[in-house]
Amino acid sequence: MRHLQKLNPSTLKLMLPIPLFLMGFAISGEFLTNQLLSRPYNTVNKLQANKQTVKTQLTVSALVTEVEVEKEKDYTLVEFETQKSVLRKITFLVPATELNIVKAIIATEMGQTQPEDILRTGRTMQVRSTFKVLGILAEIEKTRGFTLVKVNTANSILKNLEFEFPVTNLRTIKTTLIQQLGLSSEDVSKFVSYQVKN
Repeated sequence: MRHLQKLNPSTLKLMLPIPLFLMGFAISGEFLTNQLLSRPYNTVNKLQANKQTVKTQLTVSALVTEVEVEKEKDYTLVEFETQKSVLRKITFLVPATELNIVKAIIATEMGQTQPEDILRTGRTMQVRSTFKVLGILAEIEKTRGFTLVKVNTANSILKNLEFEFPVTNLRTIKTTLIQQLGLSSEDVSKFVSYQVKN
């Protein structure tokens, strides 16, 4: 009480409305917040947003480098590497462990008519595959002078492709992706994420 007596009456008149103003602000702020949060929003959930794909095809000579059968997980991982191409690696994940079935599935996917030798490590073959692009990550290695591009697919067994472009310029990377994958510039803008590394 003594503190209030020491205050000037004009200062006291100015300070009295402050608590009322703060209470009014708190009540109206709570009301506005509740109104905003209770409004329905038309947002696309994550599962719907990832359904966009674009279909493309690829033809390249590849060498079988790894065949890994995971009997416990009931799949077979098959990796192909290419030579004299910016495409470095093709990975297939086949939901089978019986090698004859795996050979037939991969032969069908690659457009091969003879599945017998398809999994022989060290064998070079022509790979022709049509696939849906789900997403592309371009990791730009500025100091090393290249860009590593990983293409994730929505195909049943062709899981991903890895490219290595000897460029780090963004415009050149986009142009190379358009040429290598046959995508439009709109598709490249939609599906490619860039990550710059030193």
